[in-house]
Amino acid sequence: MKKKRVGIRFRLIITMILLTLIPLAVTGYFLAKINEDSIKTQTKEYQIALNEQLKEITYTIIDETCAELVEVQMLLNDGKLSTDNTIRLVGYKISTSRRINFVNIYDAKGAFVDSLLLEGDRRPSFSPETLDLEFRRKIETQHCHPGNAVAHKTGLYLPICVIWESQGQMQGYLWTAVDIAPLSQKLKGIILDRVHSAYLVDENFDIVAHSQWQRIPGNRNVRETPLFQTIFENSPFPKKGVGISREYKDDEGDWLINLNTIPRLNWLLMVFQEKSQAYAILYDMQKRILIVGLIFMVAAILVGLILGGGMSRPILKVARGARELAAEKFSHRIRINSGDEIGEMANAFNFLGQSLEEYDARIKKEVAIRSDLSRYLTPELVEAIIQRRANLNLGGKRQRVTVLFADVVSFTPLAESLPPEKIVALLNELFTILTGIIFRNQGMIDKFIGDCVMALFGAPEPHADAPDNAVKTAREMIRWLDVGNKKWKKEYKLTLQLAISIHCGEVIIGNIGSEKRMEFTAIGDVVNTTARLEKIAQANQILISGALKEQLKNPDIFKIKPFGRFELRGKNQEVEVFEVLS
Repeated sequence: MKKKRVGIRFRLIITMILLTLIPLAVTGYFLAKINEDSIKTQTKEYQIALNEQLKEITYTIIDETCAELVEVQMLLNDGKLSTDNTIRLVGYKISTSRRINFVNIYDAKGAFVDSLLLEGDRRPSFSPETLDLEFRRKIETQHCHPGNAVAHKTGLYLPICVIWESQGQMQGYLWTAVDIAPLSQKLKGIILDRVHSAYLVDENFDIVAHSQWQRIPGNRNVRETPLFQTIFENSPFPKKGVGISREYKDDEGDWLINLNTIPRLNWLLMVFQEKSQAYAILYDMQKRILIVGLIFMVAAILVGLILGGGMSRPILKVARGARELAAEKFSHRIRINSGDEIGEMANAFNFLGQSLEEYDARIKKEVAIRSDLSRYLTPELVEAIIQRRANLNLGGKRQRVTVLFADVVSFTPLAESLPPEKIVALLNELFTILTGIIFRNQGMIDKFIGDCVMALFGAPEPHADAPDNAVKTAREMIRWLDVGNKKWKKEYKLTLQLAISIHCGEVIIGNIGSEKRMEFTAIGDVVNTTARLEKIAQANQILISGALKEQLKNPDIFKIKPFGRFELRGKNQEVEVFEVLS
């Protein structure tokens, strides 16, 4: 199936579109890339700012609570006050405190001693009975230490504990818990509209604060949720601070998630943003670039249609002229009124067409002459005559050639058994095949003598392989008879056999005859000797002279055996003869 050709007008339009869109696409890509980097930078800066605000809020809660616990400690250490006055002052301090509603007192070993309460007479149920050793060690290193958030039906509380010292001696611990439910309200208040949600988790992966929750539910551990398993891949909670940006997809949509730690508490701030909202500016720019690109594409198509038609019209005329020349319509002429390179090309095509028209006429005349000559002469001789290399004058030159005779054995009885028309048809068919074999092996037909063909090898021009080519020709002739006889036996009820002889030597080769009728042939004893050898050859036998055998370049490829020495008519000395097995 012929592949459909793409027209030059279409290619011009596509080229204009590409020249317009490629720079636009490259510029748009880099603008989008720069804008994307800017958005990511802004998002990161926002996360840092949000993290700093939350750190400031939580640190304020802790520091204010620690300071108030220290004030309670100072009241407890004031030896000038009675116990009742001390308790009243501590109660007053708790009543006026922004953070503290109670204070638990533990001894140096962490055992519960008493509670100083704003209301009631029992310590809160979520406060521990004892402070474990690990927690107490952390307090000793930090003096004021917050623990992990504690969930209770009344709310979510952050434990804060300080060491109680008096006169340089450790007396025990002061422990309280701060309601951190307002932290969720603070978190909700500081995030922007482009943030979907944000929440804090402690090192146990328990939710501490959430921007969308009024109240933290009881089951607040998120360690086994698909989101955390995707982010941390079951790795431990980061201990030394981390900044992570991840893209996450679930049933609710595509998210951009940023994580930052609050190192002092080892909490993790997670901020969720919808990608479509986080990258809204980027997507808007991409849409604008696409719209501008479409506008430029339409403009490029219009310009391409206008300019492409004008530019392609003369080119298409030249292309049509080329097709006409390819179709051998040499009389076709291209008419373009243009002084540019396309006009010069059209003039060149017109000149070429005129030249080809004249050349075609000469070729046709030469082909007619060649066809007529090839009926009588070999292709080599015809070519030599056409190219004026062959001398058509009378006379000849001495040259070494190889002569082959191939005669039909017992042809006279065969001729008597068939009508003359069939004899002629049979001989023509035979000689056509033999001629083809001779020509294929660089030989030439000298003449047909009745039922015999005489061929020359190494003529009209000398050829070093002439003896080998003649022997190859003889073998092919004998082998071909097996094929031809199957047809002739069926058609004429007979078979043909050839007697072939080959000899070589110097002869006079050239044009023999008169100025009005001449023949290109070979004259000399070599021809006579070859004819004598053919007379002693038997049916389907190839005989060669000793002189020819000596001239073979590749005798090993032939099966040659001695046939004897014979005294030929007209020869004073016997001729050594060999048989070539077919």
